[in-house]
Amino acid sequence: MKRLSKAVQDRVGRKGPPLLQDEHVPTSNDKSAHSSVHDLEQVELQLVQVLKQNGVGEICRTIKAEIDTIWAVQSAFKTLASVGHFYFSCGETVFSVNPADGFYDSDGLLLALFALKKFPHHREVLFPILDTISIYAKLDVERALTFCAIDGGVDLIMNCVRNHYDKPNLICMAHDALGSLILNDDIRQHIASTGLMHELVTLLDRFKSNVDVSRALLYPLSHLVVLREMAHTFVDLNGIPTALHCLKQHKHDQQAAWYALALLNALTTSDSYHIQLIGTVFSHKGVPLIARAIAMHVQVEEIALEGFQLLERIATVSQFFAVINRNHVLELAYHALSLYKGPQYTHTRLEIKKRVLTFQTCAIQDGHAYAMQERLTKGDCILYSIFVALTAVAAALSPYDHCTHHMTQALTASLRLPDTFPDTAHVWMYLESAFVSSLFRPVTPDSMATPAMMDGSNVLLGNVLLHQRRLSVVDLTEDKTTSDIFGVYMEERGYQATLPPVQAAPGLCHSAKCVLAQLRHSKWLDLYTRSVVIEWNVYNAALDIHIAMTLSLDFAVGAAIQTDLRATPAYFNVYRGVFLTSALFYVDMGLVFFTLYSVWRAGGKLHRYRQYYFFVGAHVMDGLIVVLWLGIWCTRLHYVTTASYSLMVQLAGPTYVSLRDVTSLAQQDRVLFAFVSLVMWLNWTRYLSSHHLRYLLCVLEATWGYIVGYILLIVVLVMGVTQYLMLAFPWSTQSTFFDHFTKAVNAMSTHGMPRPAESTWSGYVLFLGFNVLLPLYLFVRVRRPSL
Repeated sequence: MKRLSKAVQDRVGRKGPPLLQDEHVPTSNDKSAHSSVHDLEQVELQLVQVLKQNGVGEICRTIKAEIDTIWAVQSAFKTLASVGHFYFSCGETVFSVNPADGFYDSDGLLLALFALKKFPHHREVLFPILDTISIYAKLDVERALTFCAIDGGVDLIMNCVRNHYDKPNLICMAHDALGSLILNDDIRQHIASTGLMHELVTLLDRFKSNVDVSRALLYPLSHLVVLREMAHTFVDLNGIPTALHCLKQHKHDQQAAWYALALLNALTTSDSYHIQLIGTVFSHKGVPLIARAIAMHVQVEEIALEGFQLLERIATVSQFFAVINRNHVLELAYHALSLYKGPQYTHTRLEIKKRVLTFQTCAIQDGHAYAMQERLTKGDCILYSIFVALTAVAAALSPYDHCTHHMTQALTASLRLPDTFPDTAHVWMYLESAFVSSLFRPVTPDSMATPAMMDGSNVLLGNVLLHQRRLSVVDLTEDKTTSDIFGVYMEERGYQATLPPVQAAPGLCHSAKCVLAQLRHSKWLDLYTRSVVIEWNVYNAALDIHIAMTLSLDFAVGAAIQTDLRATPAYFNVYRGVFLTSALFYVDMGLVFFTLYSVWRAGGKLHRYRQYYFFVGAHVMDGLIVVLWLGIWCTRLHYVTTASYSLMVQLAGPTYVSLRDVTSLAQQDRVLFAFVSLVMWLNWTRYLSSHHLRYLLCVLEATWGYIVGYILLIVVLVMGVTQYLMLAFPWSTQSTFFDHFTKAVNAMSTHGMPRPAESTWSGYVLFLGFNVLLPLYLFVRVRRPSL
């Protein structure tokens, strides 16, 4: 096949033009025939002439006459092999004459065996001879029975392996020929022996790391183990672990995976005890290996049929129900059914459907596994994707955006609040200067502004409330006996005082500065003040938003006074106008619909899997999403009832009205929405699971122990390097153990390289060690575990 041009390979894949019939021999006058064979190379034209003139018999007679000439035998068998491959690839439905007829009529198989006996050590001759035996045994399986006419024919083929034990290519060719001959049932019965099986299993165990040799050995073995005696011999020689090891190593190769699955499938038909061995070998890793091989090549019909038939026989044993369910065999069968659609795959679909019932029985018998079945349809995936998209759109349309953030930041920055105050005198200085000037702007007589107007579009709502908590001298409890000095006492807030924005009554203080001066004169702040909280409300007309401002002063004993300023926004109308014209309203309606749909689905799952519902992570995740969304809608309903019209009327009055309930509900709604968005995005991978993603998850699950081991090894090495740096260079810097540990961790990435101003040699050493030497060391340990 390798000697043929790309034109033949294209015709094998039905890409190129077919060869002409015998009566349409290309001539110079036939333009269409000339265009059909224009891309054929000269050697291919010669092969066409050989096929049309039935020249195979003549070549065999030439071999018989020139059997003593090595180059003649080699050239003749190369030609025979090329003719056979050419006919097998693209001429089977074109030429009326099968070259195998001329080959067997002229005793070509006997000549090939005689040539093997005559030239046992000439590799250049053995290759075309074995190739010829292999292809012509496939072209006519019945007439290959001629092989039985030669005593010791198997030994002649196996001598090619024994004499050239170090030539994998020749070993592959010999076993390909043996596998093609065994396609005949009579030949299989004739050559089957314990010695042959022992030799094949020994070769497989030795060359199991070589994909070509493993594929070639699994080919004849998959046919020999159909015989009961050979199957028992294969099992006695520890062949099942060897075959599974080959399947594990060469699962990416389609032919190797097919032959391995066919071999294991044939073993299960001969004895039920072999099913137990396949399922329990490698600590119950046989089923995962088989399932992964099927998942990788589920689009190949032969592998799918062989693999599902093998898994069906394993699934009939009750002790393997759990392992069948854990490896998602039922979902894999459903995935295979979704792939094979159309009338051309009717037989394949029927065969897979027969196996699905057994896998469903496994799931039903195992309640926990039955509860873990996702049963996700494409409609579920589409609806959930729309749900996630609406969540993202709602987040993008949320009124709490960058404009709100910048406005609150500007509002807090305008107060110019320092982080600490050294004493109460500085607190009074700040309140009487920067604080008052920021909240109470001076109003000129000719201006249309009001005293409540602040900078920009901000408006101060009502009074400014001050309340402090104090400590008594004796038992450090709240003192209620000094209300006449410090103001009205409230159980929740302590002693209260207000700063009016306008004149309250004639004869009283008409400004905030006056009130602050009175409080300072009465020593409202003294040594027993524990904390002071100043609260006021601001309304921004441009954004239609209310902001609850809170300034906290913590009077620590024997330390500076700590300050904290918080601005919490709250939209009374999140749709910013008429709700029917807001896109956010319709997005929320869509979210309400999907919430009800999720509640319906979660309720159905809870009713169906009520015994195992809270033991399955996927169902718990769905239930968590439903609970979070219900919490969001309950919070929003409570918010609507709290931020009512009556509250807005109270805010427009001259007194202070607390917005604590409104802002806490708004903050709670934002936190719940952020958390449910994160959970939904993380949960989206369940709905986007494809064949490759499922295989990746299986691989990660299988290699989890290695991943944890690698992480522990990294931690141990980092700790060792840290201790070395700490003990070897204690005088170089004043770094602590944690500093060295952080440096060692940062050196594992390029961002951890030292800065140019620092000494760089240690950083380069750590970077080189962790990113070059450590992976190289681990690779050597994995490849050569005996070191």
